Amino acid sequence: LPPSFFPASRARRNITTRLTSRAMRRLCLRAGVLVALLCACPAVSTAVRPAATSRGPALPARSDRARVGTLDVPSLGLGTIKWSLGDEADTARLQATFGAALSAGIDFFDTAERYGAPTADLLRGAFRAVAGGGERKDAAAFGGSGEALLGRFARAAAYDDEGLRAPVIASKFTPVPWRTSPESVVAACSASADRLGVQSLDLFQVHMPDVIQPFKALGVSQAKDAVYWEGLARCYERGLAKNVGVSNYGPTLLERAHSALGERGVPLASNQINFSLLYRRPGAQATVDRCLELGVTPLAYYPLAMGVLSGNYDRVRLPADVGLRGYFLGDVRRGIPKAGVDPLLAELHRVAAARDRTPAQVALNWVMCKGAVPLAGASRPDHVASNAGALGWRLSAAEVRALEDAADACAFDFAGSGMKTSDSKFVGYGFEKWTLN
Repeated sequence: LPPSFFPASRARRNITTRLTSRAMRRLCLRAGVLVALLCACPAVSTAVRPAATSRGPALPARSDRARVGTLDVPSLGLGTIKWSLGDEADTARLQATFGAALSAGIDFFDTAERYGAPTADLLRGAFRAVAGGGERKDAAAFGGSGEALLGRFARAAAYDDEGLRAPVIASKFTPVPWRTSPESVVAACSASADRLGVQSLDLFQVHMPDVIQPFKALGVSQAKDAVYWEGLARCYERGLAKNVGVSNYGPTLLERAHSALGERGVPLASNQINFSLLYRRPGAQATVDRCLELGVTPLAYYPLAMGVLSGNYDRVRLPADVGLRGYFLGDVRRGIPKAGVDPLLAELHRVAAARDRTPAQVALNWVMCKGAVPLAGASRPDHVASNAGALGWRLSAAEVRALEDAADACAFDFAGSGMKTSDSKFVGYGFEKWTLN
């Protein structure tokens, strides 16, 4: 029978429930015997096979594409900051999410050496940053398991001739005091490649400016940004990284990195920053504009402001994260007025209803309209399906203006929650901040 006979949402093992006539059952039995003979009865594969999609309707992610250096990626990627090694059920859920993303054509994943680390491990790593220490190549340097999970899922996925693509995976290394030379960056790149199970990373990025300066208060400070750029250049030249990028760089530092790498003949592929309707004014929009002028692709993390713009929450349905509730209820200490995010949510719902979309899809599409590639988080297959609805269309100029006017009416900028902040990292002795402007 042609694949179109069966609904894509049904597993193959449930196909027979649709065959109600005896003739059809007999036909399938004969076909099954024939296939078994032709294939010499191969063993059943345990590989995760994403649902075939090329014979069905064209996927928006197949045509709605962007360039990141030499990479051809969908205009929306998948952020994996919440992916970590858990019990069997958690791992199965994340693996199903990975398969759903490939099936939807969203085959661009972003991770980092520190993603997936328990809070306790992050704290230990932060205190190591203060105390110093030798260079570490193993994952225990930061306790992250995100790279290893992605590598496992990618190796287990079954790719065939149905139009499915192997995933494009970007990773990042963290500037820390014990990484003092270009070769330490090369070692970090090699370690990430080992955990991902690849010979060369698709995109290797520095996670942030070199802001971890534990003795700055004593007048001792030595930024190593140029050292890290040299390290990225060596990774590129040695074939360890097909593309290199930076993260959390404002226009000035971006231009310096672009120039330094350019002198080596190494193109700067990307700059990953916090960018959303709720985070435009603190230099973010200016950074996106400068990226586009330099031919650097801006990647946007927190495009939904950690779920604040998802449409799933409001004053009544508050998020579980206590630190996010102030965005809905107001928080004078953080400069959030009593109305909170209400003006923007109202406009998101209005535009979404007019377009038969969700508020989250509208918010993600706005990021794409501004020239950036949103890295939307997803930890369940239904998250992937929702995110995919942001592809294949674009807001009008009038809708973009209306959304930005509503965002301006909120009169505050998204600052993150808890240890996950928009413009800083917890580094053991406190939070070190950077500015994009």
